[in-house]
Amino acid sequence: MTAEARYAIGLDIGDGESCLGWAPLDRSEPTRIYARPRTGERSIVTAWAEASGPERRRIIGDEAVTSRGATHFSVTFKEAPDALAAETPPAVIFAQSLLAEFRQHHPEVVRDGTAYVGHPAGWPPEAVAAYARHLSVLGLPVRLMPESQSALLQVRDRRRDDRHLEQVLVVDIGSSTTDFTIVEDLAPRNLPVGAMLGCRRIDEQLAGLVRAALGHDAALTRALATDGGPDFLLLACRWAKEAQFSGVSRRIMDLRESCDERFRPIVATAWTWLLDLEIPQLVAAPGGWGDDFRSVLTEVAGLLGDRCPQLVVLTGGGSRMPLAGRLCREVFPASTVEHDEDPAFAVARGLVSNGQRRADVDHFRRDMTDLVRAPQTEEKVRTEAAAALDSMKDKVAAQVMEARGSAADLTNHIKFGMFEAKRALEDALVYYLSMRVERICRRYGVPTDRVRLELTLPNLFADQLDRIVERVGRTGQLAEHTSPAALGQLGLPGNVAGHLFSSALDRVRQRFAPAVTSEIATFAMSFAAGGSGWATDRVARAWIQHLLGLFEYSPEYLDRITAEVLAAVTEQTGDRARHLERWLA
Repeated sequence: MTAEARYAIGLDIGDGESCLGWAPLDRSEPTRIYARPRTGERSIVTAWAEASGPERRRIIGDEAVTSRGATHFSVTFKEAPDALAAETPPAVIFAQSLLAEFRQHHPEVVRDGTAYVGHPAGWPPEAVAAYARHLSVLGLPVRLMPESQSALLQVRDRRRDDRHLEQVLVVDIGSSTTDFTIVEDLAPRNLPVGAMLGCRRIDEQLAGLVRAALGHDAALTRALATDGGPDFLLLACRWAKEAQFSGVSRRIMDLRESCDERFRPIVATAWTWLLDLEIPQLVAAPGGWGDDFRSVLTEVAGLLGDRCPQLVVLTGGGSRMPLAGRLCREVFPASTVEHDEDPAFAVARGLVSNGQRRADVDHFRRDMTDLVRAPQTEEKVRTEAAAALDSMKDKVAAQVMEARGSAADLTNHIKFGMFEAKRALEDALVYYLSMRVERICRRYGVPTDRVRLELTLPNLFADQLDRIVERVGRTGQLAEHTSPAALGQLGLPGNVAGHLFSSALDRVRQRFAPAVTSEIATFAMSFAAGGSGWATDRVARAWIQHLLGLFEYSPEYLDRITAEVLAAVTEQTGDRARHLERWLA
């Protein structure tokens, strides 16, 4: 997405009808569906023609059907592009014409927009890549997305949250293909079936019946032989089918007067014959489209196995056929079957939503990065890390003097003290960061139950723990052997032992009660005189404690801890960004 983009434009170029939707990326306005000024069309017939006259102007939609004298009439042309062909596909020419018309009325949207274009989920990758390459002629950034996944986004937006969408099958019945998208644990996945099953089959079957039944009509035969005649017949068959399934007749009868003279026999003869045909029965008859649809649904059920969808959502123009819902309930009897409320615009709205979500992800990542890199965040981490380190030294020093038992027991006490210091650091940072992360998450619609950070910090003090445990492990040797060799194992040359004991006592005196330091002093003298093992053990512990007190944490060490902590925070917030992305293609 370009830095300047402010709008998402959803282009749903269908085999039968197309539409265009748009909205600001910041969601300051709802998604709008483009209505053509001259005709008021929102569901635009995917047809184009070249108007007669010196300008050779390209016209689209109903105008392509009704304009007299138009040439090169073309309809139902959405096919997977040939990856090796250089010629621009007709669907791209139509999209270019529609966007050019839209630009005249909304120049700022196209100037500052990114186009999101749907494609059948069943197209192979090389066809999608070729489609994207051809769409570069639109003159603005373009992203492609499977149509069924776009429809799924519209379903999610309508529900306004992710609830009841853990196991959903979206069935997008278009003219050229039927797309299937399964959502499992909120992650959509397009299924590689249905690429050849579209409602165009019904149109082609009807056109074949017209030709067979009315082949004797000379005027109709001439009309079908003219340029654009077969395409016009397919359009008439589609409108007749939709009229019977929806109960709303298309305005094709008005075309008797408005359409080109060469097509009038199709309107007058073929259309009238189609109105008397029981198209729903034909679709549901054995060997008809319904059987093919049932077979693909059964294939989908086989792919899903025992992971039956809780919800089946039907969308696309073909979803208006009652047969489609009936067959879904037959193949998935345990699922709830739901129809999209406005299937003609579901894909376009979903494409716009896809653009908005991509912008949300980009902004979310930017805000999280700003939070992690903020000077006050780094300073907070350094301060808390330093406090945790000091706490660790105090706790471990206390454990060294208070613990009873073997060196192994002492080691466990030390580890516990360090665990507490690390947990204190985690708690302090989680409290500080969670409130700030929550505000950012709410801004972009991340569920609040996913907000609280659960930091698992790196093993920040591992190197220090190794040093301490190594010293502790030698206390047993010192208790048994009070020889200069034993002292040497602790790094205590005889001529400096007295000085180090004195330093150790000074550090201990600062941290513990006088009675305790006095006791240690007694044991120190006992050690110097070759006293008991228990006394030498206590002196060894005092020496370990002395090492802890002398250890200072350099700025470089705090820098490393800070970097590791912020990396852990970045990973946690990255998970939330991936939650937003999981709905995107």
